[in-house]
Amino acid sequence: MAAIFLAVPISMIYGVITEPNAILMLVTTIVIVLLATLFFGTKYIIEGEELIVYGGIYKKRINIKQIRSLRPSKNPLSAPAMSIDRIEITYNTTFSEVILVSPKDKEGFVKRLLEINPNIKLIP
Repeated sequence: MAAIFLAVPISMIYGVITEPNAILMLVTTIVIVLLATLFFGTKYIIEGEELIVYGGIYKKRINIKQIRSLRPSKNPLSAPAMSIDRIEITYNTTFSEVILVSPKDKEGFVKRLLEINPNIKLIP
């Protein structure tokens, strides 16, 4: 994932340097700003009984009491996660919703969620 965050802007900057073009400069600037927002804006905060997931401009609040299960995932689908080594969170009581996250301290993250909601099922 980090390779994408480096390779795309570098190749675009190279294109701007070798063939200066106002439109290419604008597109390059927009792409770099978006990638930086995603890279530096992805975080997970546990606040009271709520898990707040930030992914760039994306923000999702999840009631921890509504989390039904956690399981490891290598799903490559787009998600507010900076790694392919992810945790799939299934939540909601009326219909199932899923979000993929990749906290740095996975064990600590899971432990904290279980402290708030011990009914969360851990699926291997």
